[in-house]
Amino acid sequence: MKQLSPPLLWLRNGPEEVQSLVAGLDLVRTAAHEDASHAWLCMIANGTAHYLSTYAPTELLSRLYTTGNELYGVVAPVGRLRTGADGGLVLDGCWRFGSGSDRAAVMAMGCEPVAGRRATVLVDRLRLEVAHPWEGPGLLATASHTLRASGVRVSPADVVDMTDVPAGRLVGIYADPDLFLANMPGVALGLAERLLALLGPGPVPGAWQATYAEAVARNTLARRGLVGMLRSLDTLAGAGKLALFSPTLRREFLLMLSAAYHIALDAALALAEGCDSTDPEIRQQLEQARVDIATMRPHGAMRPSRLVNAGSSAPAGRLR
Repeated sequence: MKQLSPPLLWLRNGPEEVQSLVAGLDLVRTAAHEDASHAWLCMIANGTAHYLSTYAPTELLSRLYTTGNELYGVVAPVGRLRTGADGGLVLDGCWRFGSGSDRAAVMAMGCEPVAGRRATVLVDRLRLEVAHPWEGPGLLATASHTLRASGVRVSPADVVDMTDVPAGRLVGIYADPDLFLANMPGVALGLAERLLALLGPGPVPGAWQATYAEAVARNTLARRGLVGMLRSLDTLAGAGKLALFSPTLRREFLLMLSAAYHIALDAALALAEGCDSTDPEIRQQLEQARVDIATMRPHGAMRPSRLVNAGSSAPAGRLR
């Protein structure tokens, strides 16, 4: 398995890109030009870092990130934080797709709201059990295990309240939890772009040129539509006008992400299946691309059927 370098991290008071969803998408797309697994981990690690950076106090960020930890998270609020028999905090839950869990010292795990307050709990990775090992045929380097916590003791210092942005802090780009997903389509876009660059349109008009041209059009449509939406959100964030999505806008935002994700995957699949190269290196890359596509397609966060009623229980709020 290829040894992947640590993902770049964006934290509060970091480089200019921390205020840009478009720049985050570009980072993930560029990483996918080389390796889809690395791009996926960049997406998860940076989303986790910036999401925490929006809400967590500076001293907590320093404790987490100055030691070179790779910290990944599952935003889905499926954990349960409760009071134990001795009055201490206890964590239970089962989180699917714990991407990066084999590389992390700490995982940031989303929990169900308690008394209307959203929370993310920072957990020592070794205290989380692997309920189902990641056995997908592609993107194996992401180690996207299903993780379980069963009565894990938690320090109050490791609980981050994700309900309100602290006073005086810029809202940033991840104030709304669903913005964590904004860069996920970048993996599919970058994979398609890698295949376009690898294969080329061919010198002779025919079926391959038509397949190639259609893949270019699909990927361009997905990328430009997504970038246009994210650039508008960047502008609102920069002006301090980005707030929680209304239920209707949340649903439409998620549907646009899903559309871009699947259009790009379809473009990549058309290229991988339509090329009949005899070059063994190219054939190997195409086979890996087909496996990656098959693995990414059913991911729950981008499943269109899941998004039909998305946002029905979203937090109250609106995008001004």
